[in-house]
Amino acid sequence: MKSNEAAERLVRALVEYFRVSEETVPLPPPPAVPVPNRYVTVAVYAAISGLSQNAIRCKIKAGTWLEGREYIRAPDGHVMIDREGVQRWMTRGS
Repeated sequence: MKSNEAAERLVRALVEYFRVSEETVPLPPPPAVPVPNRYVTVAVYAAISGLSQNAIRCKIKAGTWLEGREYIRAPDGHVMIDREGVQRWMTRGS
């Protein structure tokens, strides 16, 4: 019986030891998450989507993603992926 009492005392002591009020330790602020622009480069879209740059370029070359809908060309000729357009494409399923 004494071992049960000792175990119970230990559990109570641990509970008291680890009990911390929010007043004592304030919670840290939530992390800041940068949100990219609507139009991003192929490299940035690859980093945020998990698709490879090659997979993105293949979708464009095959005509799966259409210019003006899922991507645009910037005035300097760079391909810019429309994140909102790709999200619509994903939900459409075509």
